[in-house]
Amino acid sequence: MSQIPAVKRATRKRRRAIVPIVLGCCPTEPRCVLCAPSEVPENETIAALVEHYRTERAGPSDRLSVGFFGGMAPTDEMLDSIEGLPFTARVRPDLLSRARASFLVERGATGIELDVGTFDDFALRWSGRPYTSGRVMEMASGLRDLGVRVGVLLTPGLPGTDFETGIRDATTATAQFDTARIQPTLVLVGSRLHHMYEGGRYTPLTVDNAVAMCREMMDILEAEGVEVIRVGAQPGPDGMGRLAAGPYHSSLRELVESQRAQDALRSLIGELDGDTTSILIRCASGDETRARGPANANVRVFRVEFGLAQITVQSDPDFERGQWAVEKKA
Repeated sequence: MSQIPAVKRATRKRRRAIVPIVLGCCPTEPRCVLCAPSEVPENETIAALVEHYRTERAGPSDRLSVGFFGGMAPTDEMLDSIEGLPFTARVRPDLLSRARASFLVERGATGIELDVGTFDDFALRWSGRPYTSGRVMEMASGLRDLGVRVGVLLTPGLPGTDFETGIRDATTATAQFDTARIQPTLVLVGSRLHHMYEGGRYTPLTVDNAVAMCREMMDILEAEGVEVIRVGAQPGPDGMGRLAAGPYHSSLRELVESQRAQDALRSLIGELDGDTTSILIRCASGDETRARGPANANVRVFRVEFGLAQITVQSDPDFERGQWAVEKKA
């Protein structure tokens, strides 16, 4: 049996229902290289969205909470609009003071994420982000002292970065952060990056490049106990703007997980003794699709590599996510 390194998660008796409130990236000029102009929702809109989730989206046993996602920290009026619900806030490091962080915790914040992008100081300056990696690590330590979960948003593929930058970013994040989001850089219409792309001064990652980079970053983060809570972003639903270019995929994480599954299963199949033309793969029910791969790609690869005539994938209730077993079939 094999298991992909993963964060052990306690079984939850109640599902979490998160109300997403998107606050945009840069509230004022000058905007960073990634940012496309966006509007901050009115307080009445936030209150209406919370009520919609409470009455229409969340079940009777769900735990309702709010997620503020953007560059700015939520205002006092925004916090009043969520009626005392617990919340998390994603904030750019340069837009969060120590006093404001303490206030957010007093108002019910259970987690604060720093929209860092990268820990490479050259790339940060190039991207128009007015902070340094050293400052970010100091902030993360201070947030940890406040007793909240501390998260980081990493954005591989920024101008001035490469594959090795992404590896260093993931390694650096393991020192101070509890959670991570990995969102490969997307080119949004109206952003400075869009103008660079149109002028031939920026080349975005391909989907294959993004999958390979996210895979390596996830392996580093999860091996050190950092929970990767999301991979990839959807420009429309995430309220970011319209996509012009970049490694967009509606299920980027599933592409990454399918690749991880393929590598784990390849190792187990290679360990089987003697000739065989038929195998059984056992896994958790949630991993069946990952075992088969997108459009059964993993199954086709194994058939060619190992000369297999039949591959059966079967869920096992005793298996946790990321656990695999491969057996010969008579």
